[in-house]
Amino acid sequence: MTRPPSPPQTPPPQTTDGADSAPRIAAQAAALGATLDDARAQAEAGVLIDLAGLEDRVAHLCLAAEALPRGEARTLLGPLGDLVAALGPLAAALTDQQSRREEAVAAALAGRDDPHTARQRAAAAYGRTAGPGAPALPDDTH
Repeated sequence: MTRPPSPPQTPPPQTTDGADSAPRIAAQAAALGATLDDARAQAEAGVLIDLAGLEDRVAHLCLAAEALPRGEARTLLGPLGDLVAALGPLAAALTDQQSRREEAVAAALAGRDDPHTARQRAAAAYGRTAGPGAPALPDDTH
């Protein structure tokens, strides 16, 4: 379940020396937080997600915040704190997802297939049930 893309927003300007401004860093943190929320929702739904680049994005935000004067950097405590808070639920969703996958593999190895796979195998072995206009299933009562 993904939400529609947000309308493009004009990022706040960079500072005159080329460094990111506090408002720009806050906007980037908010965008990354939304990405993490989407990733959590997808992981909870069982979708495998790609977190490539996450570490680089976080590192960029941290370095940009560290380059700001102390007073300006303090204004980022809330936005960066929100970003950190979004990591906990994502980590929990990924841990749950991994546990479910490991349980499914263990069940399959032990001969206890998960219901979804068992239904697929049964449908393949017995064919679909006869419906209107479908050929009748062979009679195996002999």
